[in-house]
Amino acid sequence: MPRRKGARLLTTIVMIPLIAVVAVGCLGWFQDQLIFFPEALDEDADLSFTGGKEVFVDAEDGARIHGLLFESGESSRGVVLYFHGNAGNVATWAPVGSRLSGYDVDVFLIDYRTYGKSTGSMSEKGLYRDGIAAYEYLLEAGYKPESIVVHGRSLGSAVATYVAAHHDVAAVVLETPFTSLPELAGDLYPLPFPRRILRYSLDNRERAKLLDEPAWVVHGTADQIVPLEHGREVYTALGNGWKMTIIEGGGHNDLMGFPNYDTDLVRFYDEVLPP
Repeated sequence: MPRRKGARLLTTIVMIPLIAVVAVGCLGWFQDQLIFFPEALDEDADLSFTGGKEVFVDAEDGARIHGLLFESGESSRGVVLYFHGNAGNVATWAPVGSRLSGYDVDVFLIDYRTYGKSTGSMSEKGLYRDGIAAYEYLLEAGYKPESIVVHGRSLGSAVATYVAAHHDVAAVVLETPFTSLPELAGDLYPLPFPRRILRYSLDNRERAKLLDEPAWVVHGTADQIVPLEHGREVYTALGNGWKMTIIEGGGHNDLMGFPNYDTDLVRFYDEVLPP
């Protein structure tokens, strides 16, 4: 009998860490399902309707990153490296690339790993590798650092601040940025556990302190996904905040529909990318 009890005890001791490992793994998978909403595209999907040129680049870890390059022609004064939000793919975000290219800038819009035609496994480090790979592609294509504006939208703001903190760029646009993912989770889910279990930091506020390029922050007063206060705090942390545009009545997904969005964006482009 004692031997059986010992066996049961040993089994229990082994099972507890095993259960913990499985639980943590499940939490990681569950977090990805809450944070990322990628839409896959077939490798041979025809995207000619978008008006962008398809580009593939390789990230440091071997992931293949897909993007669309919108060229504005001979009048181009630089390029916008656009990091989109947490849903869709470059096909659904193509209207943004097409619209911005109308302001005499080229636009390189990429899909993060697991989105669209991009490959690889999702992780915070992977997101940053995707951003760096896209930046390095632009350098290889002949763009100078002083002609590159990184534009991060929501989730993409974390990729934009990372790229700008580690490489020279002309300027930074942060649209509906959050301070950090744990703080955003704490605001959206006011319970004590989210901050401690999140695998992703995505700390915009700390990286904003490292930026010395001109930076424009735009946020809406009616944003129910990322509260306006997050944008305010990121702007305050910036080393060289050009301006923060607060759009009255603007939500999380409709800021481009307000006149002062275009007005301030064009003014910003004129200052950081002179014709």
